[in-house]
Amino acid sequence: MVWSLGGEGTDRMEGLSDGLFAIVLTLLVLQFEVPDVPADELSAAIVDQETLLISYLLSFLVVGLYWIIHHNLFRYIVGHDRILLWLNLLFLLSISFLPYPTEVLGSYGTRFAWTLYAINFVLVGALMTAVWEYAARAGYTDESIDDRAAQLITVRGLISPAVFALSIGIAAVNLTLAFYTPLLIAPLQMWWVRRYQRDVGPLEE
Repeated sequence: MVWSLGGEGTDRMEGLSDGLFAIVLTLLVLQFEVPDVPADELSAAIVDQETLLISYLLSFLVVGLYWIIHHNLFRYIVGHDRILLWLNLLFLLSISFLPYPTEVLGSYGTRFAWTLYAINFVLVGALMTAVWEYAARAGYTDESIDDRAAQLITVRGLISPAVFALSIGIAAVNLTLAFYTPLLIAPLQMWWVRRYQRDVGPLEE
């Protein structure tokens, strides 16, 4: 088997990825069930689904973020080989598993449930970064991406998994605070954008 066999274009990789993202975003909402309770108990039953709603919204936002990241990265990945294909499949595997820990977290809301959930997102971020890092090192990125730009993009990819890894430790002390830890991703991403623009130049739209 010739693992170094390469090819131009990534249309099929992107098509498969977009389809799987769409399925995962749909599956996330299917965990909700209309409570089978008397009408006068409906409001209380819906309030009891608060943790499920929070886990759904968080998962939807982060999966949506990774769809955007995947889309943006593949604007600059112009070729592939079998290793890159497998790395992308492993990334999609981590994405496709997300509905399960999301429902577990929404149903139980325990430290173990959060740890399982956060580990899944650590894998998602690490594998997405591995896809980019390998493509950059193997020479499958556009000529506009130099070594410094590739390194900064790798740093950006590590922000989200680092935050979720941090949340696992926080959950051991305060589970409620762990739910808010992913909010750190937004300001850290803004910091990255400023660093990138300072070192490389304005981001292309």
